[in-house]
Amino acid sequence: MVLVLPLFTQLPDAHAQQAAHLTVAFTGQSLIAGLNNTMTVTVTNNYTGYIAIYDVDIEVSLPDPLSIIGTGGHWHYDSIQYGQSVTLTFPVYAPSSAAGNVYEGTVTGTYKELGDVSYTQETHLLSVSVTGYINLVVYGISLTPSEISQGGNLTVSGNVLNNGNLASYEANVTVESNAIVPGPQNSVFIGEIDPNIPRPFSVLIVFQPNMPPGNYTITVSVSAIDENRPTGAIVGVATAQVQVIKRSPTVVGRGQGFSVIGLILAFLRSLFNTFFGSSTG
Repeated sequence: MVLVLPLFTQLPDAHAQQAAHLTVAFTGQSLIAGLNNTMTVTVTNNYTGYIAIYDVDIEVSLPDPLSIIGTGGHWHYDSIQYGQSVTLTFPVYAPSSAAGNVYEGTVTGTYKELGDVSYTQETHLLSVSVTGYINLVVYGISLTPSEISQGGNLTVSGNVLNNGNLASYEANVTVESNAIVPGPQNSVFIGEIDPNIPRPFSVLIVFQPNMPPGNYTITVSVSAIDENRPTGAIVGVATAQVQVIKRSPTVVGRGQGFSVIGLILAFLRSLFNTFFGSSTG
């Protein structure tokens, strides 16, 4: 987002003038707490007299607890021609404590017109907002059992950690693999995830009965909502490997198998004895 602020503040010791001669535009005023952010200030000389300005000092000032890193907030130019722009890009750090607040800074330009002894100074306001951030990490994935037969089921468990500084909401954990039976049963709702508090989860998945034996990748993803940015989901992903083995054939119980075979043999023996007599004498 680019914000152009034509606001001019005449300071007591500045050379009198009727209107601001500098146009100031900003990008990057939405800062993320706990991170280094990049801001850009573009200053354009729109002097009404169509002339250059000289010995130009531009100062960007932000209130505590925000801090401009490395530059000191000052830039100097020997001159800026009419219609010319200068672009200032600099890192800004906002601590976690600043999340949820709006701050007012300033961009001050001090310069001379050709032939002037005194300086002209004008100040433009810079509004900065700070929000927290969410970073979801899926870890500690465990598969129980570690190998499964075709058509069998296993439990996928693990943890989700939000190592940002802002709570996420409406979090869902979903397990995906081309080896499992698809459906809503492969997801679990875990709701709110507060910063730095692990949230455990467990999902029961069922494998397709016709999958060839082999190793398959299980993907576990968690998606959640940042209420400050509701249009996009926050996602964390982890993977694990599972071995699918061939399903064992159905085995008839030993006692039941013996009685059936015994009955067949007894029947055949009875027929033999009826027609040929007993073989045991």
